[in-house]
Amino acid sequence: MRRTRLTLAATLVASAGLVALPTAASAAPAAAADVPVQFLTLNDLHGRIATPAADNRDGQITVDGQSTLVGGAANIATLVADARASFAAAGGAAASSALIGMGDLVGASPFESAAFRDESTIEVLNSMGMAVSVVGNHEFDRGTDELRRISGATDGTFTDGITACEDVGLPSDYCFDDSARQPFAGTDFPYLAANVVVKGTTTPMLPPYEVLDVGGGQRVGVIGVVTETTDTIVAPTGIADVDFIDEADAINRYVPQLQAQGVQAIVALVHEGGEPETPAAVSGCGELTGPIVDINERTDAAVDIVLSAHTHQNYSCYLTDPAGQPRLVAQAGYYGRELGDIRFVVDGATGDVDRLCGTYTATNLPVLQSLADDPATTAIVDYWVAQAATVGNQQVGTTAVAVNRDSARTAESPLANTIAQAQLEALQDDPAGAYDDPAAEFGGVPVVAFMNPGGVRANIDAGPVTYNEAFTVQPFGNYVNAVTLTGEQLRLVLEQQFITPARSTQLFMGTSEGFRYDYDAARPAYDRVDPTSIEVQDPATGTFVPVSPTATYRVVENSFLATGGDTFTAFTLGTEPVTGPVDVDTFIDFLGRNPNYTPPSGSATAPNGFHATPVTGGTWASAPLTPPAGGGGGAGDNGGSASATGVSGALGVAAAGYTCPAEPTPGTGGGAGTPGGGTGTGTPVTQPVANPGNGIGTGQLANTGAATGQLTALGVGLLLAGGVATVAGYRRGRGITQQ
Repeated sequence: MRRTRLTLAATLVASAGLVALPTAASAAPAAAADVPVQFLTLNDLHGRIATPAADNRDGQITVDGQSTLVGGAANIATLVADARASFAAAGGAAASSALIGMGDLVGASPFESAAFRDESTIEVLNSMGMAVSVVGNHEFDRGTDELRRISGATDGTFTDGITACEDVGLPSDYCFDDSARQPFAGTDFPYLAANVVVKGTTTPMLPPYEVLDVGGGQRVGVIGVVTETTDTIVAPTGIADVDFIDEADAINRYVPQLQAQGVQAIVALVHEGGEPETPAAVSGCGELTGPIVDINERTDAAVDIVLSAHTHQNYSCYLTDPAGQPRLVAQAGYYGRELGDIRFVVDGATGDVDRLCGTYTATNLPVLQSLADDPATTAIVDYWVAQAATVGNQQVGTTAVAVNRDSARTAESPLANTIAQAQLEALQDDPAGAYDDPAAEFGGVPVVAFMNPGGVRANIDAGPVTYNEAFTVQPFGNYVNAVTLTGEQLRLVLEQQFITPARSTQLFMGTSEGFRYDYDAARPAYDRVDPTSIEVQDPATGTFVPVSPTATYRVVENSFLATGGDTFTAFTLGTEPVTGPVDVDTFIDFLGRNPNYTPPSGSATAPNGFHATPVTGGTWASAPLTPPAGGGGGAGDNGGSASATGVSGALGVAAAGYTCPAEPTPGTGGGAGTPGGGTGTGTPVTQPVANPGNGIGTGQLANTGAATGQLTALGVGLLLAGGVATVAGYRRGRGITQQ
């Protein structure tokens, strides 16, 4: 499948909406054949290139009621080949199948990827021939310049002026030799980011869309957007040069540009998602809830398919677009456990997706470990695993029992609390007192530490702990920091763990020993923590002391929280900031000092127990706190309360209850699924629009059967040919233009 790309200049020309309509009718060409298309989607891989062990829960799903082992890049590659063979057997052409990335391909990765800044993962994806990917929030974990560095295919376009082996100021090594002993060259595929714009402008950071040549003279446009809330879930300092705007608004901005180039088949790649009513069903739907429902409802009806990610769910749904027509909305799991198989037909006459009369399905395929490993991919993975083993297999500690995280992030967890304790001790024990603030209470030494639950990415099993395991728990490379907060600001930190207008989920942070408080979740936002219950342990005497709203305290947190990550904006109010060691180093040192470690247990009334005590009917008298600015905004419902009910998109439109419009009477124009094509039912309860799938309402150009973009394509083409902008052929790997 070939790609074409537009330069920034071409994007700006398209934005201007310059149109030249044909002045005379020409003879109609012979009808082109319909083109079957296959998109294979990979969701939220997070650098999981090695095959998971049999006892690894990340490599297990339930299929037909049976626990099944899944995952591993070698199995993904085999399944890609098998799915393409199935597509070919059904009449599809090799040139009409594309592997599509749905974001979070890198970041929050295990050791064999994270230790090499995910360059290992990128080599694997390049070898599979990935065509294009949307950015995910984790692509921004190390900042925008690191994203530009790894995105090789976009070098020299938009704001990507950084090549693969340039230093972007991060503390770890980079530009490793790959399995062919060649230096890292970045992705062969472009990353798309339509809603990530240069700060204070509307200029996208990376290409907003890509046009794929699917054969038979047909093209499909793909627009990529990431969750608008990215600025609340990655370190703000790394993304200071960009803004994240509303997803649907950004998609809708570029639909007319694609149509102006004659591209009618349009797919949105959205790194945002929802949760299905039937999570156990690999391709189920039922009631779908979350931001993706709202995004679908506001996305232009000309967009034929909405593919989603981010929420680590599997679903396949026929939902309704703004014109009342069925639209596929799907997500294919995470960690490479499933592969999405999206099949549709581009109408040869209109260039649009035939949603009612052709194949139009989304099926999630389990990536079974029982598949034969792809040899080429296996060789790449084995190379990187061996490289990682050199340092990764060194033992750094032992645990007497398993130390687990809370993957739901709705409660304290032994592992998050342990990490917080490790960070507190690391800064307390500095012999020079470099992290103290003499003006704060207790002589200015740090007295409490917090750990964001999303930064704890894996459990620790009982027994020996290797560097690899410790790194996998905390793969982000954050620094440990100390700041000074007032007692009132410390209470605000605790309040921001709960659901607020800025965040729709509860995120209980890991907390160090010697700190406790009561809360009532039923009380209003920013007034759920009893201010009189907040107590901290005096480091010198071990006595618990009430926290005073006006006193100051030294607080420890990682660099992600220090800059307001996860909407914990209260940390940004801190003064006297000092940056300390890398987080994983403090964890490794802690394990070394505590052999056969057992995590604290007990109640919040014990110094070494959990720290938050829930109460009901709280009656404390205090005004709700006012949070500092921060959090997602925009027109969309990123709070995630939107919901819709849909039928499984794996069934096919006919089995799902949709009716193909009848063939027209000769001489009346149109055809099946086109204007004048009968009175078929677009959804089980609504009538079809004039041309199913192209977003044209009844009465709009219905007599011609053409979308406005088709009529303007000639004018824009002439303009582009005049040298104002160039559309370049795309060579895999380095983005070199071709004639």
